[in-house]
Amino acid sequence: MSYPADIQQDKYEGKIARGQFFTRGRSWLKGQVLSFIKKSGCRIAYDPFAGAGDLIHCSDEYGIADIAGLDIDPSLKWRLNDSLVSIPHIDNSIIITNPPYLSSYSASRKKLMPAVRKYFENTCYDDIYLVALDRILAAQEYSVAIIPETFLNSGYRQMRRLDSITILEENPFNDTDVPVCVACFDGRTKPLSEISVYKNNDYFSDLGHVFGMRPVPCGDVPVRFNVLSGWLALRGVDTTNPAEKIRFGLKEDFSYDWEKGIKNTSRLLTVIQIDVKKEQQKNFIDECNKILEDLRTKTGDIILSPFKGNMKNGKRRRRLDYKAARAIMEQAWHKIYGGNDCTVQGYCFCVKAEKQTKLFCKHIRI
Repeated sequence: MSYPADIQQDKYEGKIARGQFFTRGRSWLKGQVLSFIKKSGCRIAYDPFAGAGDLIHCSDEYGIADIAGLDIDPSLKWRLNDSLVSIPHIDNSIIITNPPYLSSYSASRKKLMPAVRKYFENTCYDDIYLVALDRILAAQEYSVAIIPETFLNSGYRQMRRLDSITILEENPFNDTDVPVCVACFDGRTKPLSEISVYKNNDYFSDLGHVFGMRPVPCGDVPVRFNVLSGWLALRGVDTTNPAEKIRFGLKEDFSYDWEKGIKNTSRLLTVIQIDVKKEQQKNFIDECNKILEDLRTKTGDIILSPFKGNMKNGKRRRRLDYKAARAIMEQAWHKIYGGNDCTVQGYCFCVKAEKQTKLFCKHIRI
């Protein structure tokens, strides 16, 4: 996908600023994805964000003879079209694409918002790839899109039109380490329990079960993040060293100069204040880490937010968001102090664009 000339910058830096990333090889084409493409029965491989055409020039691998492509860059051979505005329908075609990724935050930070603002108007989404998905699903029944893995946390309003999601740990790009997944849409609205979730080549579970495994805090235990005077520290992101993953610990156990202070938005390392007696703090930490590791094992890490790059063992680096961290601490607190543990498993599903419900980013059980 290319952007208009007014936001085309020079070479690599401009490409990253525009959210353009180009696939390499076929590491994304897992068996279940190939099977989906073939089962669609479509005779045309169609990419409305064609760019160099890598995803459709290999159409013979899909068992498809014909290709069609669109792009906004007039220097390319494709039919000219701004596919973030609309995508024309082509009979008997399946869209196979890698849409651009550019969040509204990044667009503002990179001073690109004047050029892309129109794409964010009249939408509830904060990333261009989600806008692209709406255009894709309006155009064709079947589609395959390589998109950021954060899609699982996006609250995308047409999630129920998925057939499957495949989380990739091998990076399919030459020019970015953005964690991605392959989303296959069949156009049929269905229960989340009928949508398959794969990790690389292996089936993991259904999407309803994955969403149901997310820990949700109930807010009955006072917890304050980014409090330098607190006693509990959290490394919220896996390092590249598999031995230094996400963990809770005493503040003094982390090799960090806390006197430098800590940003209110810090996610890598933070200090937490929670009311636990000093003599019980070690037990509390052990319980938090036990709950965390059990959660990671049972969910295959899928419910934790992806973080750029992999660990040295090839596994995706992950980030523990504050909501899940709070839920873990609540569970640990209740195990130590007793009482009714109201922490439940559930999923915060953003349905702000669904007219048929009055819910707005509320916790709902799947």
